Amino acid sequence: MNNRTLGYKRTSVLVGLILSFVFFIVGCKQLPKSAVVAAKPIERAKQVSLEQDYAALRAQQITKVDYELTFELDETNTRFNGQVVINFELVKNNQAPITVDFDSGEILAVRLNGKAIPWQYEKWFIRFAPELFSAGKNQLEINYSRPYATAGDGLHRFKDLTTGNVYLYSNFEPYNANKMFPHFDQPDIKASYRLSVLAPESWQVISALRESKITHKEKQNLWEFPSTAPISSYIFPLHAGPYQVWEDYSGSVPLRLFARQELKQYVDAQEWFLFTQQSFKFFNQYFDQPYPFVKYDQLIVPDFNSGAMENLGAVTFNEIYVSRGIKTQVERIRHGNVIAHEMAHMWFGNLVTMDWWNGLWLNESFATYMAFLQQAEASEFGDTVWNIFYAGYKQTAYTMDQQVITHPIELPVNNTAEAFTNFDSITYGKGASVLKQLAQFVGEENFRKGVASYLKKHAYENTQLDDFIGEIAQVAEMDLSHWTETWLKQAGLNTIQLDYRCDASNSLMTSLSIQQTAPADIPVLRQQRVQLSFYKMRAGKLQQEKIFPVIYEGAKTDIDVKNFACPDMIYPNAGDWGYVKVALDKKSLQLVREHINQFDVSSRVMLWQSLWDDVVDARMPLTDYLRLVERHLPQELRYEVVSAVTAKLKLTNDYLQLMSSPDKSLKAERGSLEKITFQQMLAAPAGSDVQKLWFDIFAYTGFSPNALTFMRTLLIDTENKNLVGDKKLAGNKKLAGFVLDQDRRWVLLLRLNQFQFKDYLALTAQEQKKDTSDPGVNMALASEAIRPDLTSKEKWFAQITAQQQTYKLASMRIVMANFLPFSQPELRANFTPKLLVALPDLGKHHDERFMHGFFRGITLRACTPASLLQMKQARDQHSELNSLQSRMLKVEVQEDQRCMDMKKLM
Repeated sequence: MNNRTLGYKRTSVLVGLILSFVFFIVGCKQLPKSAVVAAKPIERAKQVSLEQDYAALRAQQITKVDYELTFELDETNTRFNGQVVINFELVKNNQAPITVDFDSGEILAVRLNGKAIPWQYEKWFIRFAPELFSAGKNQLEINYSRPYATAGDGLHRFKDLTTGNVYLYSNFEPYNANKMFPHFDQPDIKASYRLSVLAPESWQVISALRESKITHKEKQNLWEFPSTAPISSYIFPLHAGPYQVWEDYSGSVPLRLFARQELKQYVDAQEWFLFTQQSFKFFNQYFDQPYPFVKYDQLIVPDFNSGAMENLGAVTFNEIYVSRGIKTQVERIRHGNVIAHEMAHMWFGNLVTMDWWNGLWLNESFATYMAFLQQAEASEFGDTVWNIFYAGYKQTAYTMDQQVITHPIELPVNNTAEAFTNFDSITYGKGASVLKQLAQFVGEENFRKGVASYLKKHAYENTQLDDFIGEIAQVAEMDLSHWTETWLKQAGLNTIQLDYRCDASNSLMTSLSIQQTAPADIPVLRQQRVQLSFYKMRAGKLQQEKIFPVIYEGAKTDIDVKNFACPDMIYPNAGDWGYVKVALDKKSLQLVREHINQFDVSSRVMLWQSLWDDVVDARMPLTDYLRLVERHLPQELRYEVVSAVTAKLKLTNDYLQLMSSPDKSLKAERGSLEKITFQQMLAAPAGSDVQKLWFDIFAYTGFSPNALTFMRTLLIDTENKNLVGDKKLAGNKKLAGFVLDQDRRWVLLLRLNQFQFKDYLALTAQEQKKDTSDPGVNMALASEAIRPDLTSKEKWFAQITAQQQTYKLASMRIVMANFLPFSQPELRANFTPKLLVALPDLGKHHDERFMHGFFRGITLRACTPASLLQMKQARDQHSELNSLQSRMLKVEVQEDQRCMDMKKLM
C-alpha cells in the first residue's frame, strides 16, 4: 500500500491546514489522511444511511484499520453474539466524535485501549467523544448481540421447513455490513479482517480465506481464519451451515461449490466448475495478472435479494441458478454470465475499489461487459451472447433512459440510501453498453491494456473515475474528456436515422448522412463508432452487400459513398456497436416487415426490437405487431430470437389486458395471441429450447377454457402419455418431447388459480403435499394471492400493508408479483386506490428492498384517464414519500400515459 492508498492525492500538511475549511464545505475528497481535522466537525445525522460528507470526514480521521472478529453461531437462537476488536490510527488534533456503524443491535460492553469507556448508541451507530482517544494507535473492543437478518441483508438466517437445517450467509452491499458487526462501513476505509467462529460441528464455515485451524469443542467447532489483505467492508464474507460441498481446481486455485443439502440433487457441479474455469483462464490473461486472492468458493443460497454478490473469495448466488428441470440454452448463458460477472469483480471492485458509491456504476458496468466478453471469446456460446446482451441489458437501459427518472451514468451520491436506488438499468445496462462502445472507440486492445495498467497501478487502493479513464486515454493516446462529459455525465438516449440519395441514371449513391437527434429536455449530441450495413434485393432475397465502420458526431455526419451502388436498405448500427436508438425510414421499415427472416440472427434480434419500439412509441398499432409475429415467427428456430420476441409477447398480453374496457374489449386479440403461442409450442422441435420458450409464454397468455383445460390435463398426465388438452384445442396432438419439471408445474397451477379453473384447489393442495421445498411453499402462497376472490385479496392486502411482516421478504416478493394480475380489472380498481393511500406508511415501516419488490410486483396503472389522474394526485400530494417511492410513481404516471397513447391507435 503506497501513498496513493484510498484514492487521495498527495499534498502537504500545510496545504491541508489552509484548505481545512473548504473540506467541510465540499467534502474534501482530495485532502490526505495526514491533514489535521478542522476545529468545527460535521455532525453525523441520526438516520439509517451514511452521508458522503460525513464519510469523507471519517476517512480523514481513521487510517490503518484491522479487525479481529469473533462470532458465536448455533441452530436454535434467532440472535447471535459477537465481538469486534478494531485496531486503527487516529489523526492528530482530532476534534470530531468517532462513530462506529452498527444497525439495530445491542451493545454489551465497550473497552478502549484496555479500559471501559462511555458510549452513546444511536440505533444505527455508536458515538464516542473525541477526547477518549489518543492520537495515533488505538484499540476499540466491542461486545454485542444482534438478531439474524430475515430480509437478506446483514447475516441472514434461513431454516429449511422440511429438514430443519439452518443456513447462514452474509450480504452487505452497499451499506449492510454494519448489520452484522460494528465497524467503519464505507468502501474507502479498507482493512484486514481476522475471523474466529464457534459453530455446530456439522456446519461448514466459509470466509474470504480458507481456515487456518479447526478446534473441536464438545458439539461445536472453533474455526480460525488468517488475516485478509486490505479490503472494503462490503465484500467481507461469512457463511455457515450444513452446506453440501463439491471441490475442484482452476490451475493452482482451489475451487469449492456449496449448496443446501435439500438442493444438492439439482446442482450440476460440473457445469458450475466448467464456467468458473473458463472465466479464470480468460480473466487471468485479459487482466495480465493472476487471480490475487488464493482460493475461490461459490455458494448457492436461499432468499437472496439479487442475482449474486462478489464477496471476496466466497461469492454468493441466488438459487434461481439451480433449475429443477433441464436448463434452456438461454438459461445456461445467464448462468455462465453471472459466474463470469462476479469473478470479474475480484479484480475490478475487490482488488481495486471505488472511492465512494458514485463509482458503483463503473464497478457493475465493467463486470457486466467483461462477463459477456468472456463468454463471447472463451466459451461454447460465442458471439450469440451479444444477442442476449442486446435483448436484455441494453433494452432495459434504453427503456429507463427514456423515462422521467433517467440519470447520468456518473452522478453524485449523497448517501448510501441513494446508492441503493442506483442499482438500476442505467448503472448496469447503459454503463456496460457505453464501455462496450468505448472499447470499439479506442480499440479493443488499447482498452484491454488500459484496464490491465489500471489494475496494476491501483491494486488494494480506492480510485475515482479519472483514474480509470486516464489509463485508457494514455494507452490509446486520445483525449477522452469530451467523451467522458457527454457519455458519462449527461443522461438520455439519442436516435440516429440515415438520409441517402441515389442517381437514378446509374444507380449510384450521391450522398449519405447520419442524422442524430436528442430528447428535447436533454439536448446532448454524442460521438461514437458504429457499423453501416448495406442491403440489396436480388431475386427476391435481401442480401448484405457490404459493412464498414464509421464515427459520427453532432447533428449531421456526412459519409463518403462515392461509387457505391444504391442499396435497398442501410442499417446504421450493425453488430450493435453503438448505444443508440435507430429510426428506420419508411422504405427500410417496409422491407423489414416483408423480409425480416432473411437477415442474420443478430440483425433479426435488433430489427424485431425496432418494430416493438414503433409500438411503444405509438407509431404502430399493437395489433399490427401481433400480425407480424403471427406471419414471421413460425419460421424462426433460433432460440435467442424467439426468446427476445416472446418477451415482447408477454408485454403484449399485459397491454391487451390493460387496454381492455367495457366499451372496447380486446378479448379477440388476446385469443389470437393465445392461439399463436399454443400453435408454436406444438410445432416446435420436440424437447427443444424453442419448445420450452413457447410453453412458458403460452402458460402466461393462455386464458380460454380450452387453454386452461390443456394446462390441467398436462398437470394430471405427468408422463405426457395421453392426448393433452381436448380435440378442439390440441387437434389430437401431444406435446412431444416435453418434460414438465416441478417449477413449470407450479406455473400451470398458478394459472389455474388465477382463473379459479375447475378443481384448482384440490390440485394445489395435492402439489403442496408433494413439494414441501422452499420454492414450493412460496408458489403455494402466490397461488392463494392470485385468486380472484375478495377474501383472498383482503388477506394479502393486510399482509402487504402491515407494519410488521408475518412472512419473509422472499415470500412477500412473489406474493406481491401475483397479487393484482391484469386479468382482474375489478379487483385492481378496488385495491389500487387503497395501495396508493398506504404508500407513505409503507415507506416509513419498510426498507428499500421491500419497496422495490412492491413496485416491481404490483402495477398501479390501468391505462385510463381516471387511473392517470389518480396516480398524478398521489405523486403530487404525498410529500412524505421516500425517494424510491417518488421515482416509481413518476414511472407509473409516464407508463400509464404511454399505454393510453398506444390505445388510441387501436
